[in-house]
Amino acid sequence: AMITPKIYIITEGQTETAFVNRVLKPYFKDKYFFPIMVETKVDKRVGKVFKGGVSNFQKIKNTIIKTIKSAEKDKNSYITTMFDFYAIPSDTPGLSQISTVRNPYDKVKKIEDAIFTEFSSFYRFFPYIQLHEFETLLYSDLTILEEECFDSDISKLKEEVKMYTNPELINNSPETAPSKRIIRYIHGYDKVKNGVNVVNKIGIDKLCKQCRHFSEWIDKINKISINKHDN
Repeated sequence: AMITPKIYIITEGQTETAFVNRVLKPYFKDKYFFPIMVETKVDKRVGKVFKGGVSNFQKIKNTIIKTIKSAEKDKNSYITTMFDFYAIPSDTPGLSQISTVRNPYDKVKKIEDAIFTEFSSFYRFFPYIQLHEFETLLYSDLTILEEECFDSDISKLKEEVKMYTNPELINNSPETAPSKRIIRYIHGYDKVKNGVNVVNKIGIDKLCKQCRHFSEWIDKINKISINKHDN
């Protein structure tokens, strides 16, 4: 008998959470997904927990530790993450070792490995860092972004990114990050609403064709399957 795997995805904000709910869940019908937004602040007086917008790695770490505690009891649970490489907290493991690394793929690999090492006692953990941010995925098919935001002209944007063979290589300086380029041409662009709509219309298969690192992550999720005798 097959047991449905549970995959906790630790996210940095509402966009990634919406992506898990609206795009990943319907694509992987044979798995349960639980997006968990990083708790950034707990206001004990009002008993309110604030989530999203991560300023330091300690907050991510606390959320991962908490999630591992609940996942450890269940052999069918896996944990992954979805964070942007762009503006990643400066105290993230591995970040100090990549200043000399040129290739963005090698950079995120080093960071993912360093994050894994931090929690390696839970071996069903596979961190994922999005190159360079969520908006990168939209560049997999800019005509869909054009349809979504039909009152904006993005022909210049299309020109700008022609030189990139792969959306994941669109760089991450504050002026040229994928989202900054979009905002320049689309006024009123809403990351959670427009961004997730576009990615949903592009579809996972096309995203995987265009974005190599994203594709590797989807592949790892794909390979998770649990047979009864594993337990």
